[in-house]
Amino acid sequence: MLKKHCLALAASLLLPFPAATATRAAEYQPFPEGYGYMDPAEISLLANAVKNGDRTVLRDHGWRMWAGIMQPAKGLDWPVWYTWPNTTAAFAPAPTPGALAAAAPASSGRSLIQRNLINVDIPSDELPYYPIPEAVAKAYPNATSKCPNPSGAPNICDGAHFQFNGDIMIVTESLSKEAYDWIRDPTLKLYERKSLEKLHNEHEHLLEAPARHIVTKHMYWPVKAAGLSAIPVWRNDYDANYAKYAGYEVWKNLVAVDPSGKSPAQLEAKVSFLYGVFEPSKDKKTPTTPWPTVTATATIYGIDQFYHHKVTQADWDSFDEADKAILSAASYWAYNKPFEVGDYLVTVAMHVNTKELPTWALQSVWWSDRADAGPYAANRPSLPDAQGPWAHYLLVESYGVPERPQGAQPVAMNPYIELVIHSVATNCNNCHMRAGYPKAEDVHKVPPFSAYYMADCPDALETLNPNSKCLQPLTLTDFQWIISDRAK
Repeated sequence: MLKKHCLALAASLLLPFPAATATRAAEYQPFPEGYGYMDPAEISLLANAVKNGDRTVLRDHGWRMWAGIMQPAKGLDWPVWYTWPNTTAAFAPAPTPGALAAAAPASSGRSLIQRNLINVDIPSDELPYYPIPEAVAKAYPNATSKCPNPSGAPNICDGAHFQFNGDIMIVTESLSKEAYDWIRDPTLKLYERKSLEKLHNEHEHLLEAPARHIVTKHMYWPVKAAGLSAIPVWRNDYDANYAKYAGYEVWKNLVAVDPSGKSPAQLEAKVSFLYGVFEPSKDKKTPTTPWPTVTATATIYGIDQFYHHKVTQADWDSFDEADKAILSAASYWAYNKPFEVGDYLVTVAMHVNTKELPTWALQSVWWSDRADAGPYAANRPSLPDAQGPWAHYLLVESYGVPERPQGAQPVAMNPYIELVIHSVATNCNNCHMRAGYPKAEDVHKVPPFSAYYMADCPDALETLNPNSKCLQPLTLTDFQWIISDRAK
């Protein structure tokens, strides 16, 4: 039985900002039965499918992992993953003996995007600049001022429930109990950077997560309770040869979300999003050119065609100051309006990564207005007992199976999650295979270090394994970027 692994109360002097409540309202609920997770016969099928390159079997399993993890938690109007601990808890500092455990942010200095800016292929001067809206800074001064980014870029502290992505998307990185326990193991202490340094100095090459390890990255998008809200949608706007910034701000299509359910099917309306965002400047700190607000005629979709949650007063009261700041900033950037009780959070994308195989099972989904078309709609099984619109999403799987006969990895990326930092031609397995210690900031950018793009293995579609030459000098964290990113 697991509750959120940090206390709601803490001495104010121990905290960089006051924590309202960091405790989950519900007890931990494991991955639901009936979807093939950790089934011995299915694991055997998966192992053979990886060996034989049978993507039909892999995709069938990926679809069921996605549908299963989005099932409603018992007694809650949230998915089952919402009852899981997240990286704010997993990487919280160890409690001081004799003191209350601090409910402090796990990583206070940088948004997810800022953490990922080191040695990637998209120059930082191409990325949109998201200054903290003035109204958010005024309403939540501790959450917006107590966690400064070393680079000077805007930042909001990570909350008890949500982490700060640095843009409109509202992220939660959730962990199964086994994954959390591995990171917090009192012997390993993988939440501490000094533990990683010790392992590296002892020439430990590969850390091994437990078989029941699940780690997720889930992206919500804010939707206002009244009127129509715009969401950008990916329609393969840029191909694998496109090397410039391809994040959602430059996509060519929007949809309009109607929470009222009163709009006739397929009706179109003009909607807009993106406010208070700026084009990058040369000094990267004081941009002055506004990023244009995006306006388009969009097809209207009912909110029931998205996984969604309506934020209640009880929810709002359970969020800490940083959670509220993250939600409010996202809403201002999307619609130039504050986030309010009664507004919605809709799922636009999610990674679901499981250690069912030693080589990992990676699957990622995103909402699509063309969910029945193309290769990412293939092999969707019939799951009559699965609640919710799981079939309104597309899925890419990345189990390390190379394209044949070339031997390279296929392009496998989630457009919402990857394209705000990566080029189109990236692969989840190749990326996560590189996760390890040290990172560039640990060695002042002197190789060898782990990074998404490394001088001695720059190909983002190369088939890698732990014994690949470029990875041998590293202490690999078994596909877990969150460890090298967040350990302090």
